[in-house]
Amino acid sequence: MPTGLFMIGAAGRMAAESTKAQTTGERAGRMAQLVRTQNEAILRDVERLYMITEALWTILKEQHGYTDEELIHRVEDIDLRDGKLDGKVARKPNPPCKQCNRPIIGRHAVCLYCGAPTRLSPFDR
Repeated sequence: MPTGLFMIGAAGRMAAESTKAQTTGERAGRMAQLVRTQNEAILRDVERLYMITEALWTILKEQHGYTDEELIHRVEDIDLRDGKLDGKVARKPNPPCKQCNRPIIGRHAVCLYCGAPTRLSPFDR
């Protein structure tokens, strides 16, 4: 049976591995809590946007006479832009930079290729 320094070394390694596992578990717990918090914030935003959308639609119906059928038809038209009725807005290709004509990537304030300022539509994604 091993004794002396070997036993202390093995015990030290086991303690270090245990501490490392505990630290990893704590980090995972903090990350899970962060994800839950972010998810709750997104759900609140979705609910708020739903209420705003419903309020705006109510105003349009009351003040301009639009019907639910017209809205449904318009939503389906937008959904079908890509040829699929799937509940998703079709992605448009990235617009070109007005200076270098390369595609604007993401929602950056400047072109990643030439540095020219970019102006995207609020509907670009």
